[in-house]
Amino acid sequence: MDDWSSLDNLSELGSTALASEIQRRHFGQAALAAGVFPLSLFNWGGKPKQDCPMNTIREKRFDTLVAIMAAQIDALWCGRQGDSACQVAKDLLRYADHLPHRMQLGISVALLWLDVYSVKHTAKRLKHHTPEGVRRVLNQGETPRRPGAPPLIVWDEDHLLHMAVSGLAMLGRLVIHSRGPGRRLIGLGWSKKCESVSNLVSLPAPPLADLGRHYDVVIIGSGAGGATAATRLTAQGRKVLILDCGDFVSPDALVQRVRDSDGNVRLAPPRSDEVLARLYKDAGGQISGGLGNVDSKMELVLPHLRKKIPPRQTINVCQAKVFGGGPYVNNAIHLPISREIYETKWAGRQPEGLGYDQLAQLMEGINQELGVNTEVTESQISDRSMRFAEGCRAIGEEVQPLPVAMRTQCLGCGSDNSVDSFGDHIGGLHPYAPGGANSFLVQAMHNPEPARVSYRTEATQIRVQADDTGQPVVTGVDVTRVEHDGCRTRATVTADQYVVAAGIGPTTKLIAQGLKSAGYRNRHLGQRFTANVGTAVYAMFDKPIWPSDSERPEPGVTQCFLVDRRMVERDGRIVEEPTLENWFHFPGTVALALTGWFQEFACTMRRFNHLSMAGIVVPTQVRPCNSIDACGNINLSLDCDEFEILLLGIRRIARIYFAAATPDDGVTLHLPTKAMMLRGGRPLRIRDMNDLDWAISEIRRRGPAFINLLTTHGQGGASIGDVVDPQSFLVKTDGGRQVANLAVADASLFPAGCEINPQLTLKALATVAAEQVIRRTA
Repeated sequence: MDDWSSLDNLSELGSTALASEIQRRHFGQAALAAGVFPLSLFNWGGKPKQDCPMNTIREKRFDTLVAIMAAQIDALWCGRQGDSACQVAKDLLRYADHLPHRMQLGISVALLWLDVYSVKHTAKRLKHHTPEGVRRVLNQGETPRRPGAPPLIVWDEDHLLHMAVSGLAMLGRLVIHSRGPGRRLIGLGWSKKCESVSNLVSLPAPPLADLGRHYDVVIIGSGAGGATAATRLTAQGRKVLILDCGDFVSPDALVQRVRDSDGNVRLAPPRSDEVLARLYKDAGGQISGGLGNVDSKMELVLPHLRKKIPPRQTINVCQAKVFGGGPYVNNAIHLPISREIYETKWAGRQPEGLGYDQLAQLMEGINQELGVNTEVTESQISDRSMRFAEGCRAIGEEVQPLPVAMRTQCLGCGSDNSVDSFGDHIGGLHPYAPGGANSFLVQAMHNPEPARVSYRTEATQIRVQADDTGQPVVTGVDVTRVEHDGCRTRATVTADQYVVAAGIGPTTKLIAQGLKSAGYRNRHLGQRFTANVGTAVYAMFDKPIWPSDSERPEPGVTQCFLVDRRMVERDGRIVEEPTLENWFHFPGTVALALTGWFQEFACTMRRFNHLSMAGIVVPTQVRPCNSIDACGNINLSLDCDEFEILLLGIRRIARIYFAAATPDDGVTLHLPTKAMMLRGGRPLRIRDMNDLDWAISEIRRRGPAFINLLTTHGQGGASIGDVVDPQSFLVKTDGGRQVANLAVADASLFPAGCEINPQLTLKALATVAAEQVIRRTA
């Protein structure tokens, strides 16, 4: 790692030193050098050394972080410190301990860079400014400028500097609104049933399996694919071991317990920062994209060169890292792949002998097993969701209730892509219901031959070698397990058959490394990767939506309505408007996505109970640039056509929410841009379609790099046909040989996107894969 000590010393200098000891040119070069890794959302600089940037922050830059947090808190509480900036900073660093090393390094360098920036423009460090002074220094246009104030930090002019401030502000918003004081300030509430401790579900951690035992089948991954395969195999009496790198987290482990003035304990939703840290890979900080290729550090140090570096798309790839995988955290939506997609875009790559009619029958059977219904989405609709539905109906948009695997007596708590503390979701973990609907993971652990499990267990290497006939075969899986006492156990687990269902990225990495170790490869591995890329539009109504006099739950089912994609005529052309879903998130993750650093985010968050929101889903198409490398790193971007579909989705949502407004209850839209948009030198307010059209033209001018994008629906990388045999579901080599006992059973199988929530399609394919494993173990 580069030595930044000279800049640390530089940031300590006062105005006298600046005037007499530092040449302005040298100061500027040194200050800009500190921006090499602003939040490090790019891959540049070589392999990081083992230095700990978090220790550096705690030892050298903590006061700077506290100053930025104090400025955010001061803005939120209108001039007072309604929460402890020091404690917020400590919580932020506790969360950041779970982020990837390159992002930790970026936080450290961003803090240093902003301190140097403050010294350059004001002759003093950020910690010596008042909260208002910090906002004047770090200003993107939301704070009125005074004569002689530092220049605005504008994304168009210096997106790297802007990224440094935005990243720190984003982390601050996440933590501030995960903590109790911020939640109380904005009036966060929950349905009364959800506040009751008696409704909590607690599950004891199952015993860790014996890694020295030989099994019929070892399954790597406990998510939708792995759990489906496990329940099919154990139902047939196979001895199965499920490995998962995620920890076992009881449904009640993260819910907040709050004592009221009478001494009674009531429940509050889990903290968003803890949810990300405990349940998601890289604490939700897995990023595809970044700065791109930089030939020389001088390109970043020298202003005229650095500002020529174009912004690049970044897409947040959200993957669960918890025992139970995606179904543990997701919203239990089960939508079937369409006949059109299966018979056209999957043509020639479907599982052998599985026509669409047979697939549809299989998917319907899975829905019946899991109790998939629309009754709960129709009965547990919040007032926020109803505002979206009302707008749809007002302009003739067909709005459909989503089919979900949830118990019809759901409490309407909203899982927020986090954790269901009440056992309503038939997803990852919940109490076993004999004779009733259970998740495939829970069912597998309660079948007559129950699946053994080993969580906190990372599969590090699949051992492949050639047998006597030259056919590749797996002889074991090397694993590392963190025991209950924190010690690490290393072992090689053996079985007759192996199923990889570790999720996109890890599955590709394990297969690639396993084949390479035995001198094999598959050149198609990592290709045909697609994803449903999404973003959100926030609608803040003039009047509160909640609390209200209605009996509807808060927040209810978090995603309960679907507006399907459609072809429409626009400007004489037929264009596609993408699928929409209503969304809900608790304050921490809502604040995470806003563009304001100080006043703008504060004004928005104080109106949290005025909020309704909806998301856009844009499926990417198969193309070479979207791929997964042999290390499991994901490369994903929208092309120009997909970006235009996204913009049409923003317009579609805008029309819906403007239709939901009334003369005495208007609405302001907040778009998911990476920087605040200024119009006439003031923050843009989107109150009608004219404002929206102006905003979209500005977004289009800047391109997809200007939009916050995410996906939870990655698909492909070990696709049927190219990497996996369509009949046996075994991994193939370039030479056409099949690895005799290595199957794949997760979304990596998809040869193209299913262009809808992939969970149901995946469970159907995993069932077919399991049937092949059963035949090989007969």
